[in-house]
Amino acid sequence: MLIRKGFVDQVKIWEFVKKYEKMLENERWNRKENVSGRKCLWFGVGVELGFNCSIFEGLEINNGLKNKCNELWSGEDWNSILLYKYSVNCELKSHIDREIFDNKVVVINVSKDDLFGGNVEFMYGGKSEILSNGEIIEFNNKISHGVSKVKDERWSLSIRKVKV
Repeated sequence: MLIRKGFVDQVKIWEFVKKYEKMLENERWNRKENVSGRKCLWFGVGVELGFNCSIFEGLEINNGLKNKCNELWSGEDWNSILLYKYSVNCELKSHIDREIFDNKVVVINVSKDDLFGGNVEFMYGGKSEILSNGEIIEFNNKISHGVSKVKDERWSLSIRKVKV
């Protein structure tokens, strides 16, 4: 079940993601850059995605970020944050996450809301869910999920537990 957990401060979350924009790297799969149009940055435990996932040390998670994530996660047993930037017309095809990840994921959607459909369409378990800017959701990543093509710049912050 997808749980809507509320919202973060929209101005602060945009300031947060933008300060890391220059550090983003093109998404990789099996150690090769792909052409998804997504860029990413790992904090804490990072994962090299592919058929044989491996872990690495991502950016340090400072105390302020750690405290906020503990609050959003409802505990301290997470160890990884994945920051994604989606370019215009980028999508994330429906998928189920690899076994290296615990089932629970908490995502903050960062998008440009407008009156003309600027919200993000998140597909979960075969249903369409519309996400607004700053919205926090929790879901089981072993249930098929993805993001339809975005009409404008979109970011996501995923809090996860990587099985190490």
